[in-house]
Amino acid sequence: MTLHAVEITLTRSVDAVELRAAQEDSSLPMAAAGDRRRLVILVSAKNERQAMRKIWKRLEDALPIDVLCSLFPGADGKYLMSIPMSDATHERIRERAVAEGKTPEEYLQEAIAQALARDRSARQAQLACALNELLRTYSPEEITGAAARRIDA
Repeated sequence: MTLHAVEITLTRSVDAVELRAAQEDSSLPMAAAGDRRRLVILVSAKNERQAMRKIWKRLEDALPIDVLCSLFPGADGKYLMSIPMSDATHERIRERAVAEGKTPEEYLQEAIAQALARDRSARQAQLACALNELLRTYSPEEITGAAARRIDA
């Protein structure tokens, strides 16, 4: 068995008592981020998929889990995510995947990649707008000088 490190993103912060109870009930070592909305957990399993299943089985009723994600990429450079969804949602994804000749995993992987690309594009557009606004008021030298001071601080 191999140890797998998995990040758990919670739907809300948990208090120390709730976290301690979950750790004791599950017998899984975990560490919480300062805001207690993210946890890192070590799981012994043959592979990452089994590690994810083990976490769901042991913690599903103990913590408000939103998403599980492998902490390190696999040999293919990708991270494994486990997202809970209703049967109806899973069926819609399966139907759309079949319509496109893909597996549900391939369909979701592509949908997530497209969403991330849209987010990057939107952020770049927001930055361009903000920069245009600055350039209407300040010279390029003033802007770069202020940026350099901020970076050095």
